[in-house]
Amino acid sequence: MIKDATTIMLKLIRKNEGLNKSDLFNNDMELQKIVDIILSECRCSVIDKDGDYTRFGSSTDIRIIKMLIQIFLSNIKEIPQEVVAMALTKEGVIGPFKKICFEKIYDEENNKYDIEIEEVFPKEFHVNIFKTNLNVRERFLNEIIKPYVKNIIWENEDLMNKSPITSHISKYFSKLFVIPKSDEQIVKELSEILNSGIDIQNKDLLNNIANYIFVNIMNNKYFKTELINRTLDTTELQKLGKISIGFKSLVENMSYETLKLIEIRNFPYGEMISIKDTFYTIIAVLEALSADFDNLDETEILSEIERINVLYNVTNKNKNQEKAVYRVDEVVSNQYGDTDEFVKPENIQNALQNLCKMIKVLLNKKDSIDEETYINEVLRIHYRFIKIQPFKSGNGRTARAIVNVLLQSKGLIGLFRKEKRKDYLEYIKNANKIIRKNGTKYLSALSEKTMECIELENEFLDVKNLPFLLVKN
Repeated sequence: MIKDATTIMLKLIRKNEGLNKSDLFNNDMELQKIVDIILSECRCSVIDKDGDYTRFGSSTDIRIIKMLIQIFLSNIKEIPQEVVAMALTKEGVIGPFKKICFEKIYDEENNKYDIEIEEVFPKEFHVNIFKTNLNVRERFLNEIIKPYVKNIIWENEDLMNKSPITSHISKYFSKLFVIPKSDEQIVKELSEILNSGIDIQNKDLLNNIANYIFVNIMNNKYFKTELINRTLDTTELQKLGKISIGFKSLVENMSYETLKLIEIRNFPYGEMISIKDTFYTIIAVLEALSADFDNLDETEILSEIERINVLYNVTNKNKNQEKAVYRVDEVVSNQYGDTDEFVKPENIQNALQNLCKMIKVLLNKKDSIDEETYINEVLRIHYRFIKIQPFKSGNGRTARAIVNVLLQSKGLIGLFRKEKRKDYLEYIKNANKIIRKNGTKYLSALSEKTMECIELENEFLDVKNLPFLLVKN
């Protein structure tokens, strides 16, 4: 049973442990279902079934997020360097190629989970140092950028032709008198330059910055292509103005252009936060899948739903939320920008209490009704929760969690895969169209006479056309 497996996983995480790598990466169907459910709730980007790119709160590819999920669920204590490089890729610049150690933390007194991840870059660093510290700026330009720019010119025929005589002379004498430096030497020199302007005690972090700037950004082929294209466009304009272009001025222009391109780049701090947020989503899903409504009364079911919502709202920026935050404003559109209507804030509590009664009734009679009828009622509960929209945030995740808590009671589980999220949203849109036929009567009935909702709901509830993949638990 998935519920048993998730309970075991949570116990291991509390001890800063995890499943054996061999167990997690094999073809165990139960584990794969859990990973699938976690993945469906993580922020990531995907190519859907129609071949369209969709961003769900993060640009990190879903395949990389899956690797992170498997790592955090395992007894591995570090993120491999190839995964770090992919996870911290930003604006076409691949991330640092280094492993990152982490520790899973559990506060037993407050029943809270956290994760400590080794820093890659110091928090106090920003590329603005090249604007604010003139000494660092000049040294960076003269000692790092200009030699780099000269090599680009010498390797590009179009650039060489902008000033053919002086370019070839400089290339010739450079080969005779200048000893080429390795990337390691240049990174070391850049680290020393940065150290002259930043008070950072951890030299490894400083070296990471230097390595990222020179190796990851400056030696990125897209960065070089953009620099070359900008330079060629500029020199053509200079030609039209009949301005002569010497090798020295070409180097100066390209050097300042290089510095500008570096200054507009952002370090992958946001991507580091996404790695942590993936861990918090893992905890939320495992806790939700471990939940059991069967032996709870209506009030306790509501408390459990609130707890699940709180867990789904935990992020690196929001770790201290103690209670579910209810919606207090009127909402006229959903999170995707579509016009929509929900239960009025003053009616949320009544509507939620009615929903919890409905959940309790369904669980009490689960053994006496067939599977199809049961699934139909779970769909009804899911849609009602969506229309109640009780919380300030995390309603969709909470609704899907409720579906799986209820399905598990019947030996089933639902997979809301990101690749098919369009189908899920289309299902809700179609349901909304039917509900709108009755204006606001449906929304009022959710908090008053819920029996009046059934007829309208039956027009779109269809167990043969589910908005998720239904599998046996």
